Amino acid sequence: MIKRTMLINIFVIVVFLLAACGKVFTNVNDYSDYVDSIDGADSFMPSLNELPEYLSIEVYYYEHLGQSINLLLTFSDENYESAKEAVFNSIDFLEQPLMQDDFYLIPEVEFEYIGYIIKVVDNVNFKYPEQFGMLGYSDEKLQISFMFFYDDSLNQISNSKDRMIRFVESEFKFPED
Repeated sequence: MIKRTMLINIFVIVVFLLAACGKVFTNVNDYSDYVDSIDGADSFMPSLNELPEYLSIEVYYYEHLGQSINLLLTFSDENYESAKEAVFNSIDFLEQPLMQDDFYLIPEVEFEYIGYIIKVVDNVNFKYPEQFGMLGYSDEKLQISFMFFYDDSLNQISNSKDRMIRFVESEFKFPED
């Protein structure tokens, strides 16, 4: 009886640990498939052929609690500022945190994470916080990041001010320096 109980406990722990692990996919050639697999991402994530001229491209499609994609573009010194200006001037951003029933749907609209300034996009087609996009940039790395998240079971992010940093940390992938 004790062995059976122990086996059941071990099984439950293993299942829990496997469920907590996420899958990361990084093949740039599959970028369009990643975007198509995330509900609503195609309304925000750019087509690869509409991007400003870049030096390199990385993609991180992550299946964890929800689904997220992070498209990172690295630019030359000559092209970075004009690309950043073109991208950021073509998109509207939230100006205030979003609340509902005394809970934050989006607690911060702009924050810094590992050297990137990240802004939450304002889009009438998004269903905050279940589905939304963000744009980030790193002047030091000469990079622009297009980020999109979807999880239809998420109804709030948190009431804490630093929750967006923890949210990005747990739901998105970035290159390891």
